[in-house]
Amino acid sequence: MNKVFKILKKIRVLIALAIFFAISAQFLDIYHSLPKPYYMYNPTATLYAPSLSKMLALGSIAAGSAFITFTICALLFGRIYCSFFCPFGILMDIIRRIGLAPAKISALKKTRLGKFCAKNFERQKYAQARNVLRYSFLGLAILAIAFGYKHLLGFIDPYPLYGKIMGCIVTPLLAESVNGIGLALSNIGIYSVQPVDGNPAVALYAFGFALFILAAISIATLLRGRLYCNTICPVGAFLGLFARFSIFKIAFDKSKCVSCGICERNCKAECIESKNKNVDFSKCVMCLNCAAQCPKSAIYLRLNPELKKLFSNGEEKASKNQALAISAGNNGKKSLPGRGISRRALPAAILGLGAILCSAAKKDAGVGMRMGMGKGKNRNAGAGIGGNCKIDEDASPYMLEGERPDKRLASPPGSGSIESFLNLCTGCQICTAACKSQILKPSLTEWGLSGFMQPFMDFSQGFCLHTCHACTKACPTGAIKFLTSKEKLRVKIGTAKFKKSLCVVKTDGTDCAACAEHCPVQAIEMIPFGKLENSLYIPHVHEDVCIGCGACEYICPVTPHKAIVVQGIKVHKKAVVFDESMRIYKHQEKKKSAPAAVKPSGDNPFPF
Repeated sequence: MNKVFKILKKIRVLIALAIFFAISAQFLDIYHSLPKPYYMYNPTATLYAPSLSKMLALGSIAAGSAFITFTICALLFGRIYCSFFCPFGILMDIIRRIGLAPAKISALKKTRLGKFCAKNFERQKYAQARNVLRYSFLGLAILAIAFGYKHLLGFIDPYPLYGKIMGCIVTPLLAESVNGIGLALSNIGIYSVQPVDGNPAVALYAFGFALFILAAISIATLLRGRLYCNTICPVGAFLGLFARFSIFKIAFDKSKCVSCGICERNCKAECIESKNKNVDFSKCVMCLNCAAQCPKSAIYLRLNPELKKLFSNGEEKASKNQALAISAGNNGKKSLPGRGISRRALPAAILGLGAILCSAAKKDAGVGMRMGMGKGKNRNAGAGIGGNCKIDEDASPYMLEGERPDKRLASPPGSGSIESFLNLCTGCQICTAACKSQILKPSLTEWGLSGFMQPFMDFSQGFCLHTCHACTKACPTGAIKFLTSKEKLRVKIGTAKFKKSLCVVKTDGTDCAACAEHCPVQAIEMIPFGKLENSLYIPHVHEDVCIGCGACEYICPVTPHKAIVVQGIKVHKKAVVFDESMRIYKHQEKKKSAPAAVKPSGDNPFPF
């Protein structure tokens, strides 16, 4: 039996690594060269909480197939999702293996580092489940999903935490390293390393926050194994409710077990109490470490004996109640059988599952009440940057400090509205890694304090390409829904606002037209400015045609405040297609009189 479990463990490790690198490929793809089939069968769709979020966002059972599948698997085999498919859990296993390496490598065993790692990291001990804490986090997650505040999951759910580490540390460091190597090689005449498009750098606060998550999870993993999974993780707590009643469970063969404690020392979930031969199945992640390393093959898989107790007849229940009454008379205390959560956990879990499935994401009517909104008292201010700035009624309430008041944040195409985007986005940073223009960046207070680390569109770094729909394909939660290139050209996320007093045509008396040349939908028309003999033209924005892609704002040469900026709108609209009849200025060319025909003379038919 021991050999069988060793083989099963190797299979688990191979599957886990394959899933881990398949999901990580999106963050490592700095050249955006992943093939189309990758996104057609995106491995991120196999993740538990993102699958649930997408199912609720799209109203499609198919979108939540992974959520439903792994919930059923928990009733069959326990928390196999945590060891096979969760990238954050697999990352913790990798960190633990790296931390234990000095204690395992023969050349380092006797060194101070090897002894330190062996003493502090190698041996695990059974720890009782902190049920109050873990189910409090689970309750918070369920409330956040039910009432439309899914962005709060970004700070406790495993995938957003993993995404922050990859998107804010690994991706920018990899891209900057490639750019540095390419620059160094180009100085000696080697141009084989291609530079990464756009600006892959992230703000220091985003890098620092992701580094804090990585450091905290590394320390917890090295000292206590899967401590996060069994204390904070709402997915682990939710699956643990079902895992206690799973059909197949890890069990001890008491006739073979000698209580050596090897299984307990190697249990990364701290769920095995070898002395009493007890397993807390709500914490067990089915890593098979215990069974694979048991020297006596005393651990095996068996059918759950509690299933019989769960569906026992009335006589058995009566006898148990009588036993409880007798035990209650002993010092006035009740002695409940078993450990961990009560038998009411399964109905409670099913009710929780039903509440999640039946709840629609409640719209947060108070989106304008978030911190950092658009400074309502100053809606028409801006005299210091060229006169009054017009703010439309449907304008986004979010603005950047120090910028023009009419410059407002827009949510990415496919999000539908700012409210929907902020409520569904968990800040996993996959869209920031997928963005070919590198304009999606993790926020600090741009979306208010409650929107910390949710991506915002930074047009100072580039603009949204109408031919690119990478973020719509990568988003796992439905915060950004898929759009084709044709659909994207018609989606209006904002409106370009031109300020004549800032334009170089007026201030410097020189031609520009950069904004009109870069507009992909012909929303900017150049019209005569000043005297006709000066031949100067200045931009005019057809606001109904503008889609708010930011190309004009990005290319505008005026500093520090751009002469043309994007004013994001609350709810996305359908833009009008430009037509020649919309032109304000029509070129009036002078008609040249045709030369008089020369009559042929004599026998020459071709006098010219």
